Amino acid sequence: MAVNRMASLCAAGSAVMVAVAGVAGPQAHATGDDREKRSAAVLQELVPSPDGPGCAAAVGERGRVVWEAGRGRADLTTGRAITSKTVFDMASNSKQFTADAVLLLAGRNQLALTDPLSEFLDDPPAWTRDVTLGDLMRHTSGIADYQDLLEAEGVAVTDPAGQKEAIAAILASRPEDPPGKRFAYSNSNYVLLAQVVERVTGKPFPTFVQQEFFTPLGLRMTLAPAVDVPGKARSYDEKDGSYTPDSSPWQQYGDGSVQTTPGELVRWADNYRTGRVGGTELLAGVTGGAVDVGDVLRPRGIEAGRYGAGILLLPDNSLVHRGDWEGFHSTFKVSPDRGTAVTVVCNVDSPDHFRAANRLMDVWTG
Repeated sequence: MAVNRMASLCAAGSAVMVAVAGVAGPQAHATGDDREKRSAAVLQELVPSPDGPGCAAAVGERGRVVWEAGRGRADLTTGRAITSKTVFDMASNSKQFTADAVLLLAGRNQLALTDPLSEFLDDPPAWTRDVTLGDLMRHTSGIADYQDLLEAEGVAVTDPAGQKEAIAAILASRPEDPPGKRFAYSNSNYVLLAQVVERVTGKPFPTFVQQEFFTPLGLRMTLAPAVDVPGKARSYDEKDGSYTPDSSPWQQYGDGSVQTTPGELVRWADNYRTGRVGGTELLAGVTGGAVDVGDVLRPRGIEAGRYGAGILLLPDNSLVHRGDWEGFHSTFKVSPDRGTAVTVVCNVDSPDHFRAANRLMDVWTG
């Protein structure tokens, strides 16, 4: 069964496979390094059996991948193993790219976060005049989640539906709360932000993100919904110890759909330190105006925090986001000093993947 892209926010044999990415010349620590052994132990505890679906994880330091590994099966039919090169759908961990695309355009004076949504729509409903781009970015728009709206219209996650259908369902609805009043996570916000980027730039949103982020930073990433990219894991739903493939033909983007490896995502994290793309203005926008999420994410393992530009700012100044879509589940975390990043992603629901990310962060920063 497919799951909401809510930001609650792997190997042949029994050995953990450890590999080092070749992009940007990362180097592994010395053989026998205690941190590598402790990291491997975290992954093995997360994925006790290598014969079912599993997880991959990576740690980056200042843009360099220092450890990455996979354990379990990427495809149960073929027996293909999860390795450090296995591609996953990062689900809601994709939202940071959407938010940063908007911040990039704001820095170029092509839009402002105070602009009303209505300015970027044809024949907009009256209520869109009261929703700002900042409301969308920080989940204070009050707009219901398009996944719920489509399902209320009888469109199941097993039925075809794309960006057009999602936006039509959103605009036919009305906000459930007055805009700007409280945090209420909704994937609709980021589907609409992708539409705004397309309207401003005249480019398909995936093309803009590729040109402005992936290519300049040398990241091996693809923004493509519901596609089988080379090396991608299949996702699974588990029930009573049995696994069934979990997939959906839905093709929305902006709220998700970045396809990549954990190692590439921790390489991306260094932009939060350097501002190589977007500069200091983008970095300020990531946390500027962040809103308190209250206890709404507590069931997902996040006790407190403030939501900024597609990512949560925790009380210790670290950044974190979670993603869930189809059978893919990911956690992304950046240390308070922005020097270290961790990604853990699984192709089946793994309740401890958030805890595993925290443990890996402790291993490499403690």
